[in-house]
Amino acid sequence: MEALLVFRVENQGPALPARTASYGAGEARCATGQRAPIEKCYAGPVIGVVVDGAFDYRGRLGRTRATRGAILLGNAGESFECRHLDDAGNRRAVIALNPGLLAEVADDCGLDTADFAVSALSPARETAPLYGLVRRAAGGLKLQEEEVIDFAAAALALGRQTRPAVAAGADQRRIRDVVRHLDTAYAEPCGLDDLAAMGQVSRYHFIRLFRAATGESPRQYLIGARLRAAADRLTDTAEPVTHIAFDVGFNDISHFNATFRRAFGLSPTAWRRTA
Repeated sequence: MEALLVFRVENQGPALPARTASYGAGEARCATGQRAPIEKCYAGPVIGVVVDGAFDYRGRLGRTRATRGAILLGNAGESFECRHLDDAGNRRAVIALNPGLLAEVADDCGLDTADFAVSALSPARETAPLYGLVRRAAGGLKLQEEEVIDFAAAALALGRQTRPAVAAGADQRRIRDVVRHLDTAYAEPCGLDDLAAMGQVSRYHFIRLFRAATGESPRQYLIGARLRAAADRLTDTAEPVTHIAFDVGFNDISHFNATFRRAFGLSPTAWRRTA
């Protein structure tokens, strides 16, 4: 899996992903004291959310009074216009998606284009998950590949119908095989590309089919398998906690302890004492 490169942008246009990254994220600000319309152009596909400020926004596919919580979407090469309502300027969190990843997801969704179908959406409960993910990424939290793919699919679905997931019997059997693989090979590196290849489907379809079969994303299931293995070894052996954590696939003991406590309600040491 390629490393995801995240970098911060101040007083400039949206962040752009490096060639090998799935996304780039950061913040963009418009300076104060600009009342005249400002026209710019998107260099690549971008989703932005308004964190602070208010302005009239016009894109090729729509317009809105952009206030806190509004979602703004731009396709590569599209121009857009902002007109501020006061002298306070605005602050936006943005994610720029790799065009190749967006094209892959669009194809998997049965779309004939990887362009977004809307330019702007007012704040709404339905778009709150998109808002939250953009804020997290712009704040420096590294997103997992499956999160980026789900995010891209959700953004492409805005304003249009997408093809529902249909799992053939062979697909279902292969997904079950992947699940069994994770149950036994949980300590090995399990990248999304490799797991999707085992399922013989695209990454996006793999995530959807896997979630339909297990109720969890591939990464969530993998972490659960590692935690279950750790809990068993804490119960059945006297091995040091650190050794168990590393051996089941965790590479940070603090992360292991926190994740174990969230899953089982006890620290690994307390779990062992009560076994």
